[in-house]
Amino acid sequence: MSDFVPVARPTTVFLSGSAGSGKTTVLRLSHDLKLSTWGRTAAIDTDQLFLMVDPHWDLPYDDARTALALRQAAQLTQSFFSADYENVLIAGNAIHDAIDLNPVIPDLLQLGRVFHLTLDPSEEAILQRTAADADRSPAHLISDLQHQRVKRCPWSAPIDNSTLTPLETLQKIAHLVQAGEGEIHGLV
Repeated sequence: MSDFVPVARPTTVFLSGSAGSGKTTVLRLSHDLKLSTWGRTAAIDTDQLFLMVDPHWDLPYDDARTALALRQAAQLTQSFFSADYENVLIAGNAIHDAIDLNPVIPDLLQLGRVFHLTLDPSEEAILQRTAADADRSPAHLISDLQHQRVKRCPWSAPIDNSTLTPLETLQKIAHLVQAGEGEIHGLV
């Protein structure tokens, strides 16, 4: 039996973290696992939104493209809530910065509660999780983790998911949200 407790208002959770931290793996958990853990939960991977305009990751970082992806994520969130989803997870590497998030926060707050959580596993956990992926440079992964840690804002609730399974990570996300950790009440 699950310890799932429904929330009174729809909930959007921004889930950030470095490459290899487990964001995509959590998003890809089955509908049934999400339902039993946290209720009707939709998942938006911002990487998929970026791939719509840059399928080979050829373009340099662009603030305008990031803003477009986040606006699309906010519109998708509204659609999911209109279809009676209780929670929407929006995950990506580029959602840890107030400059990127502030344009969509007011719209999301009109829809329900908004949270920001950051997956922060150990270097060892990231290297172990990505060891089979030859396309991922260990040096780049560690550099990305260190960069994300430097940029993590105090309004984001960290989750050390070094020893957590993807399901346990989702359970931790649900627990932190129910406890009000990482809640955003206005511009950050």
